[in-house]
Amino acid sequence: MPSRLRSAVTDWAHNLRRLLVPRPPWRAEAEFAFYRVEPSALHEQLERQRRWWRQGQLVGLGVVDALGLLDRDRLSGLRVLELGAGECMLGQALVQAGAAEVWAVDAVPKQIWAAAAHASQRETGGESSRLHCVIADVLDLPFDAGSFDLVVANLVLHHIRPLTGLLGEARRVLAPGGQFVALEPAPLVGMLVHDQTSDNEAPLWPGAVTSALTDSGFVQAAHEYQWVRLRSSVLGPLSPSYRVSAQRPGPAETARLRLVRELASSALPGLRVDTGCRFAALVKEQMAAIGNCVEQQGLLERL
Repeated sequence: MPSRLRSAVTDWAHNLRRLLVPRPPWRAEAEFAFYRVEPSALHEQLERQRRWWRQGQLVGLGVVDALGLLDRDRLSGLRVLELGAGECMLGQALVQAGAAEVWAVDAVPKQIWAAAAHASQRETGGESSRLHCVIADVLDLPFDAGSFDLVVANLVLHHIRPLTGLLGEARRVLAPGGQFVALEPAPLVGMLVHDQTSDNEAPLWPGAVTSALTDSGFVQAAHEYQWVRLRSSVLGPLSPSYRVSAQRPGPAETARLRLVRELASSALPGLRVDTGCRFAALVKEQMAAIGNCVEQQGLLERL
């Protein structure tokens, strides 16, 4: 058996075992330990941002389509929150697809800094950016209740325990009538091709997510298996991914963005930080490491 396939099968078996073992609560230390700052990776991140921009966010638009959101009329005027945004492929595609603005939240500066810098450069160049990048804890968001019309997440839920903690926050910041939509790797097939990340990660059955959505106060919780590249659900549980969706109950209201804590500017362009973040020390340390690498390599001068 080729080594790459053997490694994939080993990771898959490991992930399946995690289905049966209760997972501890999400730990910032585990996430930061995995997403270490590597100078070569920072350059690659900037290159990805440039490539996605040149390609018109085509890859991200495929994810938007898989989430059932590729509808400019539907997105027009919506304020969107993306949880666990990573490099903001989805967030930027949502802007491209017509969202009024996207607030992209991630815990780890190494993941989101390049998207923030790229968005900041476009704003400096005279194009107003509708993407706002923030370092914050998805279990304790700095936004007031009813701040968003739509909350999305891509390959994030299986990182977080307790799941009801994340979903409760998503419901809180949604305006009444607002929708939550997420895409997840399916345990049987998706975890075979999905690279393992931090020790926080463990696969989730779609039924576990819809149950947690209901327990968190959502209504109309549902799931559908998805093969994103083929834009098909015909394979059911043998698909690599699944989509979950739910709605905050109540008559629909327009979101009104309000902060419960200050978002401080940082030394990294375009990136703001929740001043009440509980793992602020880890954030500060990693941002300093990124800043040193960026300055030494002159990365931002190449934007």
